[in-house]
Amino acid sequence: MPFSTNADLPKAVRQTIPEEKQGKFRQVFNSVMEDTGSEQRAFRAAWSSVEKVKTSTLAEKAKNWNARHGAKKGNISAKTLRAVYDRGIGAYKTNPGSVRPNVTSKEQWAMARVNSFLKIAAGQKAASHDKDLLPGRTEKAEYRGEKVTLDKPFRLPKGSAKKFGVYVKSGDKVKRVTFGSPTMEIRRDDPKARANFRARHNCDSKTDKTTAGYWSCKMWESGSSVSDMLAKDDSEQMNLEGQILKTDDEQRLVYGWASVITEDGKPLVDRQGDVIEADTMVKAVNKFMEHIRVGKMMHKGDQVGQVVHSMPLTNEIGESLGISSSREGWIVALKVFDDEVWSLVKSGQLTAFSIGGKAKRKEVND
Repeated sequence: MPFSTNADLPKAVRQTIPEEKQGKFRQVFNSVMEDTGSEQRAFRAAWSSVEKVKTSTLAEKAKNWNARHGAKKGNISAKTLRAVYDRGIGAYKTNPGSVRPNVTSKEQWAMARVNSFLKIAAGQKAASHDKDLLPGRTEKAEYRGEKVTLDKPFRLPKGSAKKFGVYVKSGDKVKRVTFGSPTMEIRRDDPKARANFRARHNCDSKTDKTTAGYWSCKMWESGSSVSDMLAKDDSEQMNLEGQILKTDDEQRLVYGWASVITEDGKPLVDRQGDVIEADTMVKAVNKFMEHIRVGKMMHKGDQVGQVVHSMPLTNEIGESLGISSSREGWIVALKVFDDEVWSLVKSGQLTAFSIGGKAKRKEVND
């Protein structure tokens, strides 16, 4: 859906981006949308194209703060400051009554919130906002061979029996607690709904962190929003698109490369501008197969299939198995559940598949 004029842009975009930058946003969106067919990628690229100044400013603030306080207080990332900044933008829009009269723009209000956050982190003022983002406030532990953040809820993948999960200490061990109905809306901002829920579930008596009841009640406390409570682990939604090379009609399987990271020994840069190293890919594949396995159609919509076979093929793995290939990457077989999607595969209209998960992006300086 290309945008013909700036007026066609979504209201949230027009309210957030200065008018002089909206044309650039629209041009980048249209170009990436035409190239990839993915609205998610197009919006990501468009936002990135108009936010470079803000990103560099926040990165510089983080760098300066870490140089002065990082050794004693713990480092702060530019991504953390971006989260604080974005909350400031949201507060400016949703609670204008809290904005001081001398503030003339949402950007000014958001940057003031960032500066206030840095003073809080340095111990120069009392913590009144964004407490969950302060450095040194989370504890890491190992759960089944993986480093996890304790006492920080996170959303579970769509289709899970519960809505949230959290890792907690249970004696000397780490326990994974799941809680919350996937179909239930949390209306903690509604005082009456919040009071009714907490009364029905006897929340004042829930003190055991290893129980689902404790965390359900925690989500219905007054104060910060649900999004503020959820784990911020620098992860973002990841979608990998691969070409279908073979189909199995009887079992409804499509085979192909979900990701190619090198070809003829040369690293490949994907459409998102990322380069994936072999060991990083293997670890990501293992986690994907263990926890997610979700397949979508062309990066959009609900789950239409599931990855049932997976083979990360690196030079090292290929050599050990006697497999010679000019490519390194991830080979998969996706079982298609959706009748309409399978008919598109059979007719030749659908020649690629999309796999959704989460990934951590790391900025690399040239």
